[in-house]
Amino acid sequence: MITQKLEYIKFQNIIKRMLSIVGLWTKKDSSLLFRSLIHIYLSFFIIPTFGTINFFVSNITNINLATRSLSTLLGFSTVIIKGMCFVINRREVDELHTILEPYFNELLKTPVMSSQVLNKISTFRRLPTIIMTIVITGCISYAIVPIISIIHQYRHKIYPINYNLIYLTVYPWEILRNSVIHFIHFIDEYLLTIAIVLITSAVDSSYTYYMFQMIGILREISYRISMFDEKNCEFEIRECVNKYEILVRCTKKIQKVYGVIILWTMNVNAIVLCTVIYQLSNAKSIPFFTMLLCLAYTGLKLTQVFIYAWSGTLLTIESEKFRDAIYASRWLGNTRLESSIIIMLSQKPLILTACNFLYVTIDMFVKVGNTTISYYLLLKTFE
Repeated sequence: MITQKLEYIKFQNIIKRMLSIVGLWTKKDSSLLFRSLIHIYLSFFIIPTFGTINFFVSNITNINLATRSLSTLLGFSTVIIKGMCFVINRREVDELHTILEPYFNELLKTPVMSSQVLNKISTFRRLPTIIMTIVITGCISYAIVPIISIIHQYRHKIYPINYNLIYLTVYPWEILRNSVIHFIHFIDEYLLTIAIVLITSAVDSSYTYYMFQMIGILREISYRISMFDEKNCEFEIRECVNKYEILVRCTKKIQKVYGVIILWTMNVNAIVLCTVIYQLSNAKSIPFFTMLLCLAYTGLKLTQVFIYAWSGTLLTIESEKFRDAIYASRWLGNTRLESSIIIMLSQKPLILTACNFLYVTIDMFVKVGNTTISYYLLLKTFE
């Protein structure tokens, strides 16, 4: 029991740190600078995005270069959308913290409830670490190449040293080598890489945090409704109905915050995975860092889709277990409860949807794989 509580505290602290670093764990007394951190991080994407778009347009006839730049551009777009969704829906994010956090902490004070709601905490607690590790590995694979080039030039006394940019870009304005403008672009691309790590880790990890808390509350009301007796049945049912209503509200808030993110992630990750497979299948030789980058990138995209789909499936499963607990409770023959129970049983289970277009279930993961293969076969026809 104590071990599980410590695991949850670690999980909670990790999420708070991740969201605080990007200015998304806000309080009423948070300063304007702190609330503006996410805008600062997003501003790093403006210049490189122009350069990547221009590179893609300039090399549209070269499939290899076009697919590489498209993969980068879609990666930038995904992070921008994640940040913008949190900025636009900041109120909903703050309300999720306000609603779920205190109530879940209150549940942990009761030993019986604590054992119920902390099931699978070890798995959920490791997810933020897995996400961050994969993102950092992928970004380092990009960022280390110019650094190795600089070290190589310095060791062999090649002057002036060329500070190569990280990403494939062609800017619509002139940039002289080793000029002040060149250094601004060089630093901006490294700041952008840091922003990718921080925003991606924070947004994806916070989703698992909200889902774990909602799943825990569902387990609590399932337990309560299965244990009521004649004396407290009306009170318990009223409490369970109120809490289920809160969960419905939280589900709508999560759909509002993450709906666009999940829908975009599903479609874009299929395209990105397709471009990675295409690049590997057409490469005559694959350098170590390129292989590391492809593995990290593929791992990240698959992990993102799986986490969104798996967490959504767990929520639906627990919601269905709640309905089973209602049906199995001692209500038959109790005329005072029959109408309330029938109304509760008529409610649909909690199912996350992305923009009312896609059910967030494990089937989504399979669809991404099928879509990736379809895109790859289509791309091969252009050769």
